[in-house]
Amino acid sequence: MELKDIRKELLFYYESRANPNGDPGFENQPRLMPDGTIIVTDVRIKRTIRDYAAAHLGYKIFVDYDENGNPTTADDRAKELIGNLKGDVIKELLLKTFDVPLFGALVTIRSENTGEGGSHKLTGPVQFSLGRSVNKVDIINPMISSKFVGKEKKPKKEGEEIQQSGTFGKFYAVDYALIKTQATINPMNLGKYIENSDVVKRFMELESTLASCLWDGTNALVTRSKYPQRSVFLIEVTYNNAIYNDLSTLVEEDAEMKGKTCGLTAKPLKFNKLIAALHERKQKVTKVRVASCKELFSDTQHLSEDIKACGIPVEWADVKATDTA
Repeated sequence: MELKDIRKELLFYYESRANPNGDPGFENQPRLMPDGTIIVTDVRIKRTIRDYAAAHLGYKIFVDYDENGNPTTADDRAKELIGNLKGDVIKELLLKTFDVPLFGALVTIRSENTGEGGSHKLTGPVQFSLGRSVNKVDIINPMISSKFVGKEKKPKKEGEEIQQSGTFGKFYAVDYALIKTQATINPMNLGKYIENSDVVKRFMELESTLASCLWDGTNALVTRSKYPQRSVFLIEVTYNNAIYNDLSTLVEEDAEMKGKTCGLTAKPLKFNKLIAALHERKQKVTKVRVASCKELFSDTQHLSEDIKACGIPVEWADVKATDTA
């Protein structure tokens, strides 16, 4: 099957007991919806993938930060990576970065860089939906404080206390959230570059790491606002020149998971609709990849066997956190 005929759909679940995507406009609170669920932007999900690819796989990232932790401008970053901005900027970024072949890029060129203004744009083959929690969440907001020892202006006298100063602040997190997001992968979004063999080779190399960067990257987010998070379930379906965009409706969640819960239920996901749909589409399905956490391993094994019974090849995604023993 040629690259131009490949279409993929991916569905990913992960759980958080932290702040999966704070809103800077509202004191960095989780993005609470009117129905009690929370959302996670596609920008946050792509950031997880980018950071893991850079830190653990050694790839260069286009949408990145400078040495002071500030976001870089597109043209400055492009100039840093490829030097001359007068040629085919997108082509050079496709060949030299991790994220442009997957997520695309918009580079607005300032006149001081080239002598004339303009922009270069590519819509990426990989697009994520908004993530949303399956369950209704409780937001927790503990008050936090810190104290610092003040600098002594003179030798401390016997019995004299050292001066201290303190600050108070707010910290937001969710008690528990099971979040799902869907992605579509359409290589035709590479546009004219799909005819370039070097770009095609680069895209195929990077796209093959996407599932592991998402899975392992989610588990690797050990920061104050993101820890603990854990990848729970992933399925990727490869189609031959077909697009359905309905994986999120084919995998159903247990009714108890949709209320307020503190963790996974015994059978959190249901696959009956998924199996029926894949059986109906089996002439268009070329491969399915799955991954799961320990609690869902038995259910995912049964899912794998049912899909194989439809005559569809199934493999376990190459992710370190998959419990296959």
